[in-house]
Amino acid sequence: MTGFAVGDVIRVAEPHYAYGAGTLTMHVAEVVSRGPRDGAVWAELRGRDVRPDGSLAPCERFASVRVDKVAVVRVPVR
Repeated sequence: MTGFAVGDVIRVAEPHYAYGAGTLTMHVAEVVSRGPRDGAVWAELRGRDVRPDGSLAPCERFASVRVDKVAVVRVPVR
């Protein structure tokens, strides 16, 4: 997958992912699929939210992200 991979921590602004409120910061566990939607390439991801202190949320979630709007960030995950 271009730009990010399993194991990366990504950040995506609210308008460029579904569904949630605020900026998404996620540790990627799986890239489920990817494909075109609304004129852009989107990826369906499975992972866990990264909290501001670097800890991982206890539950996994799914998120659809616009691939060209994803930033890989360096966050020490605990």
